[in-house]
Amino acid sequence: MEDLIKKTIAILKLHIKSNLEVINLNQTKIKQILQEPKSSERSVNFERHYAVNKNLLSENNDYIKLQLALINFLEKYKNTDIMKESPSAVNTCSPGDQEEIFNLTVTGKLPYNKKHPNFTDQDFFDRLICYYQEREEYEKCHELLSIIRK
Repeated sequence: MEDLIKKTIAILKLHIKSNLEVINLNQTKIKQILQEPKSSERSVNFERHYAVNKNLLSENNDYIKLQLALINFLEKYKNTDIMKESPSAVNTCSPGDQEEIFNLTVTGKLPYNKKHPNFTDQDFFDRLICYYQEREEYEKCHELLSIIRK
């Protein structure tokens, strides 16, 4: 259970980081928009980017609150039986979450290393290898194999 909670915290961190990247891009666009002459189109563009940033900041706030709650839960119950429960007894991620983790991994946004949420999942690793083999990215296959061997 502890590993499952830690994986959830890691996924939340990834979402926050991704949202911050979008927010920074939007901030750059907003600065460019403010340099344009005043017009209704400028106002619409500004409002659109501002609304996206506002929603992403709200989402990040919720993710941070959830992370803190999970961290506090881990700290409070770290020595209890529930934390020793095997993650295999619980469905760790929904198929949609697994798909998102896979996509983040193959795009390089989520590095595959010992901290990866699916590092010990052999099926996930096999899927990664197949993905890179189909694309004839053998150097990436070699890199993955060397990471596993460490």
